[in-house]
Amino acid sequence: MMERRNHSLQRIFWLPGWRLLIAALALAAWLPAGAAVLHLDDAHAVHDTAGYLERLDDPGGVLDARQADAAAGWSALPGSLNAGFTTHTVWLRLRLYVWQVRPDGWMLRLGNALLDDVQLYARGAGGWRLLGHSGEDVSRRDWPVDHRSPVFHFSPSEPGEHVLLVRLQSKNAILTRMEVWQRLAFDNRSRREGLLFGLYAGFYLLLIGLHAAFWLGTRAPASGLFLAYIGICVFNEVMSLGLIQQLSGLPVAWSDRILGVGIACGVPIGLAMALRQLELARRFPRATRWTSRACQAAAVLCAALILSGRYALGMQPIQLLAIALIPVFSALAGYLLWRGWRPARYFLPVFGVFYAGVLISFLRNLGLLPVNAFTEHASLLGTMVHMLLLSLIIIGGHERKRRARELRQAKLAADLARQHNQRLEREVAQRTADLSAEIGRRERVEEELRQALASERRVLAEQRDFVAMVSHEFRTPLAIIGTSAQQLARNLDAPAEKSRTRCRNIRDASLRLLALVDEYLTDDRIREPRADLHDSQCDLRAMLEELAQGFGPGRVLCTFQPPAASLRSDAGLLHIALRNLLANADRHAPPDGRVEVSVRGEGHAVHIDVTNAGARIPVQERERLFQKYYRGQNAMLRPGAGLGLYLVRQIAARLGGSVELACAGGDEPVTFRLTLPRPVAAG
Repeated sequence: MMERRNHSLQRIFWLPGWRLLIAALALAAWLPAGAAVLHLDDAHAVHDTAGYLERLDDPGGVLDARQADAAAGWSALPGSLNAGFTTHTVWLRLRLYVWQVRPDGWMLRLGNALLDDVQLYARGAGGWRLLGHSGEDVSRRDWPVDHRSPVFHFSPSEPGEHVLLVRLQSKNAILTRMEVWQRLAFDNRSRREGLLFGLYAGFYLLLIGLHAAFWLGTRAPASGLFLAYIGICVFNEVMSLGLIQQLSGLPVAWSDRILGVGIACGVPIGLAMALRQLELARRFPRATRWTSRACQAAAVLCAALILSGRYALGMQPIQLLAIALIPVFSALAGYLLWRGWRPARYFLPVFGVFYAGVLISFLRNLGLLPVNAFTEHASLLGTMVHMLLLSLIIIGGHERKRRARELRQAKLAADLARQHNQRLEREVAQRTADLSAEIGRRERVEEELRQALASERRVLAEQRDFVAMVSHEFRTPLAIIGTSAQQLARNLDAPAEKSRTRCRNIRDASLRLLALVDEYLTDDRIREPRADLHDSQCDLRAMLEELAQGFGPGRVLCTFQPPAASLRSDAGLLHIALRNLLANADRHAPPDGRVEVSVRGEGHAVHIDVTNAGARIPVQERERLFQKYYRGQNAMLRPGAGLGLYLVRQIAARLGGSVELACAGGDEPVTFRLTLPRPVAAG
C-alpha cells in the first residue's frame, strides 16, 4: 500500500513546477490532517483499509450521513476499528482514489459477522446516498451480498476521489477489519473460504465422530467431557464466524442470546476439562470443588443477564473471567511442573496454544489488541491445534490406563491362578495325606485282619493240636485206668500185691489226668486279662519239699541259701510253675539221675535253678522251648502236652518275673532259671 502511495507522490513530483503547486493545494484540500487516501488500482486484488480509516462516535445515534461527515471529532485510526463493547453508534470514513473504473466494481467486506446494524453511504453529486444495509438486525434475505459477514458492492462511475461512510451499531464488541476487493478476486476468495470452512467442519465432525464412537465403546468419562468441550467450542466458533446465521437465517434476537449462553457455558466446561487434565482434584480437592462451583455460578448469572437482554453486561464479565483463568492456570501448571507434577507436562503445550488463541481473541474484543488477519483467526487456529492434541492425549491416556488395567488384571489373574494352584496343591496334598492315612488305616486294618486270621489259624492249629494231644495224652491214662479196673473186676481174688499194683496204676493215671486238666485250667486263668493275683507269703522250702515227694525218693534234691526261703507271691501259680519245671526235668533226666533245685536270693530277686542231666538242646529249638504245644526232638518219645514250659513263662510274666534257659546241656547239665521279684525280704 505504501508503494502505491509513493508511486502517486512520484507522479506528482514529476509534474511541471507551476502544476506542482496546484496539485499540492488540491491534495491538501481533500486530505484532512492525519488521514490517508486509499488508492484502488488493478494491480492489487485486495486492499486493506487499516491506516486509512477515520472514526466518529455518535452517542445518541442521531446523525445522518451528511451530519456525520460535517461533524467535528473525526480521528484517524492507526489500524482497524476496535471500539469494544459500546452503546454508541460508530461512524467510519474511508477516502478512496479510484484510478480506473472497473465494470464489475469493488466489494467492501467487513470481517465481523456479529455486527447488528451496518449501513454504507457514498458521497455523490447529489449528496450522500445509501449503498447498502446489512447486519444481524437485517433479515438475511435483504442483505446486499449473501455472505457470512456484511459485504457491500461499490461501483464508482468515474475515476477520482470517492468518500465512503460506514455506520455501525452492535450489542457485541464493535470491532472489525474492512477490506476492498476486486469482484472476481472476492468471488474466488469466497469459494476458497467455503472450501476451508468445509474442511474445518469436516475436521471437527471427524473428531467428534471419532470421540463419540470412542465414548460409546469405552464410556470413558474424559471422552464424554471432551465431547461436550469440543461441541461447545466449535459451536461458539461457527456462531462467531456467522456461518450458522448465514445458513439458517437465524434472527439476531436468537443468535446473540445463543452465542452468549454458549460462551457462558463454555467457560465452566473448559474449566472442568483443564481441572481434569491437570488432575487437580487429587492434589487440591477442596479448592478444585469450590473453583468449579464459583465458575458455574458466574456462568449461570451471566447467561441469565444475556437472556434477559443485558448482552454487554453478561458478556464482558464472562470474558474477563475466562481471561483471568488463563494466566492463573498457566502459572499453576508451571508451578506444578516445577514441583514434578506429571500431568502438568502435557497441560502446558496442549492448553497453552488454545489459551494463547482465546486470549488474543478476548483482548481483541476488549480493544486491547488490533484487528487483523492473525487476531481474527488466532482462536480458530489455536482451537483446532488444541483439540487435536487434546484428543490424542485423551485417547493415549485412556489406552495407557487400559494397558495398565490389563496388566493389573493379568497380574491379579496370575495371583488368583497362583492362589488357585496353591489351593489345589494344598487340597491335593490334603487329599494325598487323607488317602495315605486311609491307605495306612486300611493297611493297619488289613494287618490286623491278617494277624487276626493268623491268630485264628493259630487257634485252629492249637485246637487241632489240643484235640490230638488230648486224644493221645488222655487215652493212655484212661486206658491204664480201664485196663486196671477190668483186671480188678475179673480177678477179685487175686493176690493183694497185684491188686495194690493195679490200684497204684489207677491212682497214677488219675493223677496224671488231674495234672493235665490243671495245666489247661491254669492256661485259661493266665490268659484272662482281668484275673487278679492272690498274693500271700510263700514258704519255698515247704513248697519244694512237698513237690519233691511226688517223685521217687531221692529224685529231687533241693538246696537253699537263706534268706531265700520265702517270698510274697501268688502261691497257686507259683506251685504250678515249680511243679512244671520239676516235671520237665524229671522227664528228661536219666532214670538213675537226680533233679537238683537251687534257691538263692540276690537283692530284690529270688533265683530258682532247676537242673537235670540230659542231651544237648539244639540251637534252633532253644527259642521255641517256651511256645505253646511245642515239643522238641528230645521230647517226642516222652509223654507230655507241650504246655509245661509255656505255662512257666506265662506265670513268671504274670508274677513280674522271668524264666530262661540258663544252660542248654551237653558238657553241663540242662538248667532252667526262674527269677521272681522279692519286694519284701524274708527273715
